[in-house]
Amino acid sequence: MLRDFSAMIYTTEQVRSGEANAAAAHDVSMAQLMQRAAQACLQAIKQQQPIGAQLLILCGPGNNGGDGWVLARLAQQAGYRVSVAAAEPSSDLAKAAAQAWHDHGGSSIALTDLQSQHFEGVDIVVDALLGNGLSRDLDATYQRVVTLLNHKSRGCWVLSVDVPTGLDSDTGCPKPIAVRANKTVTMVAIKVGLVTGQAASFCGTVELADLGVAGTFFKAKPALRAISRNVVGECLPTRNPSSHKGMFGHVLIVGGAPGMSGAATLAGRAALRCGAGKVSVATHGSSQLAVAVSQPELMVHHVNDDLSRLLTLASVVVIGPGLGQTEWAQKLVEQVASWEGPVVWDADALNIVATQPMRKPEGASWYFTPHPGEAGRLLRCSTGQVESDRMQALTQLCQNFHAHVLLKGSGTLIQNYGSDMRWVCRRGSPALATGGSGDVLSGVVGAMIAQHVDAENVLPVSVWLHAVAGENAAQNGERGTLASDLLMQLRALVNPTQQPG
Repeated sequence: MLRDFSAMIYTTEQVRSGEANAAAAHDVSMAQLMQRAAQACLQAIKQQQPIGAQLLILCGPGNNGGDGWVLARLAQQAGYRVSVAAAEPSSDLAKAAAQAWHDHGGSSIALTDLQSQHFEGVDIVVDALLGNGLSRDLDATYQRVVTLLNHKSRGCWVLSVDVPTGLDSDTGCPKPIAVRANKTVTMVAIKVGLVTGQAASFCGTVELADLGVAGTFFKAKPALRAISRNVVGECLPTRNPSSHKGMFGHVLIVGGAPGMSGAATLAGRAALRCGAGKVSVATHGSSQLAVAVSQPELMVHHVNDDLSRLLTLASVVVIGPGLGQTEWAQKLVEQVASWEGPVVWDADALNIVATQPMRKPEGASWYFTPHPGEAGRLLRCSTGQVESDRMQALTQLCQNFHAHVLLKGSGTLIQNYGSDMRWVCRRGSPALATGGSGDVLSGVVGAMIAQHVDAENVLPVSVWLHAVAGENAAQNGERGTLASDLLMQLRALVNPTQQPG
């Protein structure tokens, strides 16, 4: 069986330190790697535009620019019309590639001379400026070029080589701006910064060109693994014909402050649709009726400040959807925090945890589901600081709270407490950017725990289900898709042997 190398994600340093050794192990020179990189980009161009189209290739000073110089020569030989704007080559490989272009009759202009008229009539712009490893903000020259490219290339297709120029290849953050590509062909391995943070706004479709050295390079442990549907199928097998509801757990949802009954309802309905045997909702008295009439299968309880009886019945607690931060909410959080069982912490429950010290009981398992703002409050830093290094924030949350953590956002990240394995979800849709979506996710997590999914797989499976449900729900349009639209999609996805994923 062929290995899925695109599921293995590496840091920039891992790629830099490993690609030369991998090439040597395959008896491939760095110049040959550059040739293969250019050929991969040419193949992407051929899939987009027929021979004869006009290309504008922007080359930087280093080896990323070298890929661009080689691509220019190969594309011209293939029959494309090619123009080049370039910085002065600085690396030996880039110098040799530029010389070969000019020796074959090619011409170029200085990158500093690039103007808006150079984009006129262009079908494809190739960004081979800087590639990976950018550690500081772009200087004025490159900011001007990136701004010009993003503005003038709207009528054509943009291909970035390895990493869109200006995008941090480890964090997915623009520094401070980045090329907005339609497609990124990344070399040797997919980098962390292409799959999380703001990457989706800049990379377009990400395609891996392993350049024929994958067999050696991918023996190294990745920084991230992409979640696949195979994990879901393995964790949710077909049920035994003699199954009964007691085998699939009892989820207790705690939330639904005045005016926020919908959040607790969504979490409860998601837990039901994902296969939990029983679901109870402990809610504020003013929300009890609204939750009860929303779904007859939910067992709804009005609670003041005592959860003790309900906790004795629960297999897992999900606390936070619509909880608020009142004294009522704080008392409920304190009780759940002392419970020795699995707890999914979401929304305002996380905000309360952030304001007061809590020690996890020895027999408890905690699952945190923060968005970047909540993560910032938990770590006592800004949302921007979280987003500037999502991997570091993820690990810090695990360590600080002894919790399994999923850090929401485009390219949701997951790390289980006690493990250095991290996961990333490369699925999803902007349709998930709507009120109640996070409440649905917390219900999914609760249902997975209730059904005895292994702790290490609970969050990867839950996030994948939620993301793909969002994609499927949005097939008729992302705008206007509701969180409740995910529920029937979830039902199909948790029956992978009966429904296509």
